[in-house]
Amino acid sequence: MEGFTAFFKIPWSITASQLTMSCPSYSNILGLLSACTNKIVTKDDTRIGFEFNHISEGEELERTERFELSGKYLKPHHKGHGILYRQIHFRPTLDLYLTNVDFKDSFDNPAAPLTLGRSQDLCWITKVEEVELTRVKSGNIGSTMISGKFLNKYISPELVRCAEWFDNNVVGITRRVGGMGFFQVIPPSNIRMNIAMNSLYHPSNLNENDVIYLHEWSKPLVRLPPKKKRTK
Repeated sequence: MEGFTAFFKIPWSITASQLTMSCPSYSNILGLLSACTNKIVTKDDTRIGFEFNHISEGEELERTERFELSGKYLKPHHKGHGILYRQIHFRPTLDLYLTNVDFKDSFDNPAAPLTLGRSQDLCWITKVEEVELTRVKSGNIGSTMISGKFLNKYISPELVRCAEWFDNNVVGITRRVGGMGFFQVIPPSNIRMNIAMNSLYHPSNLNENDVIYLHEWSKPLVRLPPKKKRTK
């Protein structure tokens, strides 16, 4: 996939200049797949590997819609639109590797416009092909997001704790976090990083020593039932 811009919001960035992660999260990619197929794609549908790259990064000035509470409802903010600076990727590319090849028909005929973050970050599919994935112990990896549970050392200064996926199955309520993960993010670069760990695979469309990380989903969050109130 290719696009003009991309933005992947850092979970803890709320105000001031909005920063972007160096690559999309796995919940971002599940959302992209859901738009492509016109159904909710979950962690049970496929494993995901990816590489993200861009030409450059920079800031843009963006006008935003602001709202405020009026009783129980939202209404346009009385001060009107807001303005903020946002860090974005320019000319991004995203290579997806999915273990479920049934997605091919959806990529050939996407159900909705695909985006790399915001609604204005439109992207388009440039190639769809089947490749062989061969499990390996080490190799040269590009920009991606690797689960911290597979790494016993720090390979990147960019550490992120974020939602892996959301539970959207109950109609009428806001989505809930289905799983959380701690990740090390390898930023886009012209130089690939040599790494040894589990869940590495060599795709047949890359150079001999190049690998991708094929993500293994975490277990769903366990939610305790609410405590019953005692009456006297």
